[in-house]
Amino acid sequence: QETGRAGRDGDPAVAQMFYGAEDIARARQFISESDADAAKTRADHNRLDALVTLCETTACRRVPLLTYFSEDAPPPCGNCDNCLSPPEVLDATETAQKLLSAIYRTEQRYGLGHIVDVLHGKPTERAVKAGHDQLSVFGIGTEADAKLWRSIQRQLVAMNAITIDLEHGGMHLGPNARAILKGETQVSIRKPAPKAARRRRRDESDGPEDPLFPTLREVRRQLATDASVPAYVIFHDATLRAMASERPQTLDALGRIPGVGAKKLERYGPAFLEVITNSASC
Repeated sequence: QETGRAGRDGDPAVAQMFYGAEDIARARQFISESDADAAKTRADHNRLDALVTLCETTACRRVPLLTYFSEDAPPPCGNCDNCLSPPEVLDATETAQKLLSAIYRTEQRYGLGHIVDVLHGKPTERAVKAGHDQLSVFGIGTEADAKLWRSIQRQLVAMNAITIDLEHGGMHLGPNARAILKGETQVSIRKPAPKAARRRRRDESDGPEDPLFPTLREVRRQLATDASVPAYVIFHDATLRAMASERPQTLDALGRIPGVGAKKLERYGPAFLEVITNSASC
């Protein structure tokens, strides 16, 4: 939606996409279990494969997007995430072969968590009870952490080398697994980004907070209570912080604060402006 809107309006946009291997598997299952004829089923699978290609590509995302709509392949756009920050690509063929082998040798019944435990050589109760600690694949995958294994699983699902039992979560070898196991097909993935540090919540070490900000929040709370709406419907904290920082002295100036639209300015502006102007005279 954001990509399309930006294309129509000619404005920059930020779009975030969230998906996982189970989403791809679920979509494939829905298509396979539908009552559509063979031609429509094949077309639906082709459309899904095109979407997966857009999700997994390490090159410019504009190219698969426009070529899907039968347009000529454009040059790299220079605006998408892959163009702005080209991902580091890893040859994960050998590691993917280990994952496929572990799935096969554990009888294609288990989810990724258990398979990773086996590959990491963890003698969990489940692994020992099933005898998986005696398998040749036990402990052969310690070079990859859980995050990398998830990336490889997602890529293999996209390549139709792994299918997932959505009811029980078990993984099975897909139709394209054999070519990977035999080394005929390469598996490339983007190097997973390092885990971002959690944003530290604001505390006293950030410096003193503008005393006007909590006053504006109290005004917002009272207005929200009177209108029986959540406080954020009045104004977001970011808008109140901007008011406290810029301290507009007129309604026109207040209306230029990000987040203050014409209707909100008319409805709530006078109450906030009174507090701001009074603070300036103190």
